[in-house]
Amino acid sequence: MAAVIASGAAWAQDDTTDTDDDDVIVVTGTNIQGARINEALPVTIVGEDDIAAIGGIDGEDLIRSLPAQGGVAFRQDNNTTNNNARGDVASINLRSIGSSGTLVLLNGRRVVNHPSTQAELSTPVTTTNMNSLPVAGISRVEVLNDGASAIYGTDAVAGVFNTILDDDFDGFQVQARNLYATNNDLNEQTVTLKAGRNFNEGKTNISVAAEFSTRDGIFADEFKFSASEDRRPFLVGTSFEGDTSFDNRATASPWGQFTLRTTSSTRVRQNGTTLTNSSGRFHIQPTSFSGCRADTADALSVPGICIDDSSQDRDLRFDGAYERSVISDRDRFNAFAFLNHDLDNGVRLYSELGIYYAETQKTNEPRNGIGATEISIPANYYYNPFGPVMFSDGSINPNRLPGLENVPVEGLPVFTDGGRYRFVDVGFRDIEVQNMQWRALGGARGEFGTSGWDWDSAVLYNRAYAEDSVNNSVSRSLFQQALMNETPNVYNIFNGADPDNPSIGDATPNAQSLIDPFLIDVVRKSTSELALADFKVTNGNVFALPGGDVGVALGVEARYEAYDEDRDERVDGTITYTDAVTGEVSQTDVYGTSPTPDSNGSRNVYAAFAEASVPLVSPDMNIPLVNTFDLQLAARYEHYSDFGGSGIKPRVAAAWKPFDFLKLRGAWSKGFRAPNLIVVNESVDRSNAREDSYACEAGVRNGTFPTFGDCTGFSVGRTERRTVAEDIGPEEDTNITYGLVFEPRGINGPLSFLNPLTITVDRWEIERENVVGVFGAENHVSLDYLLRLQGSSNPNVVRAAPNEDDIAFFDAAGLTPAGEIEVILDTYDNNENIDVEGWDYALYYDLDDLPVGDLSFKLNASYLDTYFIALSPGAQMIRDAVDSGLISDDITVSQEGEIIKQDGQPEWRLGSTITWRHPTGVGGGVRVNYISEFIDTGAGLNPDGDPFIVDDWATTNVYLQYQHDGEGFMDGLRVRVGANNVTDEEPPLADETNGYDAAYHSIRGRQIYFDIRKKF
Repeated sequence: MAAVIASGAAWAQDDTTDTDDDDVIVVTGTNIQGARINEALPVTIVGEDDIAAIGGIDGEDLIRSLPAQGGVAFRQDNNTTNNNARGDVASINLRSIGSSGTLVLLNGRRVVNHPSTQAELSTPVTTTNMNSLPVAGISRVEVLNDGASAIYGTDAVAGVFNTILDDDFDGFQVQARNLYATNNDLNEQTVTLKAGRNFNEGKTNISVAAEFSTRDGIFADEFKFSASEDRRPFLVGTSFEGDTSFDNRATASPWGQFTLRTTSSTRVRQNGTTLTNSSGRFHIQPTSFSGCRADTADALSVPGICIDDSSQDRDLRFDGAYERSVISDRDRFNAFAFLNHDLDNGVRLYSELGIYYAETQKTNEPRNGIGATEISIPANYYYNPFGPVMFSDGSINPNRLPGLENVPVEGLPVFTDGGRYRFVDVGFRDIEVQNMQWRALGGARGEFGTSGWDWDSAVLYNRAYAEDSVNNSVSRSLFQQALMNETPNVYNIFNGADPDNPSIGDATPNAQSLIDPFLIDVVRKSTSELALADFKVTNGNVFALPGGDVGVALGVEARYEAYDEDRDERVDGTITYTDAVTGEVSQTDVYGTSPTPDSNGSRNVYAAFAEASVPLVSPDMNIPLVNTFDLQLAARYEHYSDFGGSGIKPRVAAAWKPFDFLKLRGAWSKGFRAPNLIVVNESVDRSNAREDSYACEAGVRNGTFPTFGDCTGFSVGRTERRTVAEDIGPEEDTNITYGLVFEPRGINGPLSFLNPLTITVDRWEIERENVVGVFGAENHVSLDYLLRLQGSSNPNVVRAAPNEDDIAFFDAAGLTPAGEIEVILDTYDNNENIDVEGWDYALYYDLDDLPVGDLSFKLNASYLDTYFIALSPGAQMIRDAVDSGLISDDITVSQEGEIIKQDGQPEWRLGSTITWRHPTGVGGGVRVNYISEFIDTGAGLNPDGDPFIVDDWATTNVYLQYQHDGEGFMDGLRVRVGANNVTDEEPPLADETNGYDAAYHSIRGRQIYFDIRKKF
């Protein structure tokens, strides 16, 4: 990782790309070439040597190496639901403010958003796919660690990530690389080609860079910490020993949980023995487990299965790790072509054409249900233990339990309770994701005569497409149709799994011929578009001040943004599910998938900007303690067509050098970020398990539960309806940075060793107001709990009318009765204020012409000391009620408050690189990455009340190389061998799906690679 380089000299040392006199080099963060203020901008440069030390081939590898990067939310292990962006995808998250807070540029112009979206804090997010960037053609990467809304766009809140490609290559180069992991099956092969040629006496250049890579992925069972979802064995001997929060086996299992929807007064009994609880709930289990209420009939299942009305035993939960992919198989192709031509009048025509295609395959556990996708099992279903006494043909039902009470002769229908049934014998699901993106740009730049004004204009079209396909999904309609069968030639939903190994597999699977009729593929297709046209003029010498030449840049931009999400017809409401038992209609026919309508939207954005570089003091003015003083003044106007948002956002930056060796710098900027197109255009229902806090309070008061924390039975799937508020507006941002650059040069004598040193220290503060988000379903339920104790209610928590059991339950507690929660209304609006602050540190030290060759040392570190989400009025009410003892102290305010070190947001991230080069062509490098500890709030507290800490993590990459620059065939040959994570450090344990936090840590282990490159 390159240090923050703050001088032209340091820049030149990092830039290894050859340029000619016609090339325009403008540092990210300004549009004015050669302005003195450029040297003071906090730009991190990732050059060829840095990329070598990182040792990766993905855009994700690059962003994970940035200490300013937070968690990677869009990533390839997001395979649990097709509401996540899956496949070959990675998101940048500078300053940890979210996946959409950083502006990503390619050759200085925007990149289209990835077409698939997902939710962060229950709010849909759009982001650029960093894996679509053409790593093969990268000349360098520039990261502006500062708000740049006035320069590039008002949404550049956390900064700018600008990838500069080598667009003027002359020659031919081929490169091949093989990487394999030493302790798992990860294996990657990559071939890269670069070719280019100059024509017309150097006036025309055509160049192409292309890369193809293929990867064999990793399965969870290849690692001890991810081979099972029950990770309690790793806590033995610690203060968290026995913590059940680390047992992530799923309650949705082939040992299904069902309900007859009876009440306490109509509980089902067998010869006086109660078979269901007060809500009519029961589950099946092996007879070897305690609590059996009734043995199932012999024809119903294999011997040894019984019915129980208590809570499901923990060892009946499903362990999906044994055949789950963690890293997918992947094929990727990426190519870029460039055509540049210099006209005789000094105008340069330039163009680029890029294409990216990736296909991933991975395996995920069989589909579980959710509350919104329950399935009704007909009363006359052959294997129904509460079925009719006789079937319609007059035959005796062999599966109805004898001696049943409160079950009519025609039987009772059975319902999958909260979707807690998993079709294990259907098999694991294969997920295939195709991502494609193409980009075309044409432009020209030149000069207006001899006026000193340069101009640049281009048009761009960028389109992305994603298709997410999942097989072995279950159609609720087709499945219920299959169950309308009074013969044994039907799928048996009550046959359990494997009594000898109840968490894994199925010893009594149904025949495939009974499964195939209700299997479907579920496909999600998404498209995003970006069209852009811009024109700008710059002049580095509009007029002169005593401090130097004033530079000016002016420009206009118009862009079109659009997206289209085509959900599967069984999810978007085209093919609905009409329950043949209840008559209820659901907009989703896919078991375990919430209904999501198709949606689309577009907007036009118009912008104009002005920038000035103003040198107020120069060394020639001989002002004490002011060697130089420079200003950058900028402003940008943007207007969005779809929600009426517009505004002018300013930026002021200053650099003061009191001495040659010391520079003080700072910047203040404003910005706004529009609500994304998904928020503005999509309305969805989601089903999540939420505890009914008001019912838990009643249970404590009426003696059902000894404490609030012991409350069970009320955490069921709740429908959360998310829509946009009519008065939604943009987020307002303020970005402040200030710091110093220590850069001694020209020192003689005993301190001359300081001459190659650069040290930077910067403070940064980002204040975000009116951030778009939701209050949160959990907060809504907590607020309803509080208000009902005070005699009112939360209108956003919609409940059914209380039934007879509800009335009795709440009356016994002395509380006003309330019915079951039906819908939670959670609106997208401007409901949050967020403050994120920290420090950046960098050190760069270069030693040339030593007896051992040239050495360079780079250190970059980021310290996050503040991440505060201000309490909204409703959240403050909840917090005050907890503090006063009005409601249980088990209630927490979710998604708000101080979240430093909470589920990520580590305080420290560090990257350090040592690079060695020798005149003989031998060289090498070492890189160390470090992430400090953080708290896993998903785990419980230990007996002392302390949270679980995810340990800090450090990894080391090394490589050696030989490059031959001489005569003969060997000329231009480079051979490199390296190891990423050379000490094979495992990621620290976390209460996550695969046992580690993939947003911050990697499961890949030690990876050895061989790389050979030949230039012709």
